[in-house]
Amino acid sequence: MAEILKVSSTSDPSATAGALANTVREEGIAELQAIGPKAVNQAVKAVIIARGYMAPSGVDLIFIPSFVDVEIDHENKTAMRLEVKTLLPFVAKKESQEEEEEEKEEKIEEEAEPEEPEESSLGSDLEEEEDDSDILDI
Repeated sequence: MAEILKVSSTSDPSATAGALANTVREEGIAELQAIGPKAVNQAVKAVIIARGYMAPSGVDLIFIPSFVDVEIDHENKTAMRLEVKTLLPFVAKKESQEEEEEEKEEKIEEEAEPEEPEESSLGSDLEEEEDDSDILDI
């Protein structure tokens, strides 16, 4: 199960976004939980900021909202839970680095292969020219 990050109305969206991005990088999924409109606002801001943090690495985040019942001080309350995950299957950072290294090695090998020299077209052009001196103008 994904780690639940609890967001309050006073939570810093940037700090929450950092925690969210790190959790998604490590586990591939995270959940934010907020009670009240101000807390939900901060949670949504955090998802937006986290998308910006992860976009340079080609990862796009989405969230699926739901309501959950929680008990706080022996009182039942309804919380908003945002399940945050990647749009496409998440590739761990270590695996993507290995793939990049393999691609670089392939490019180096391709560049190292000698190219076959092209035949000069000078000689062939001369052979194809017709000698106009044999033609008589009448």
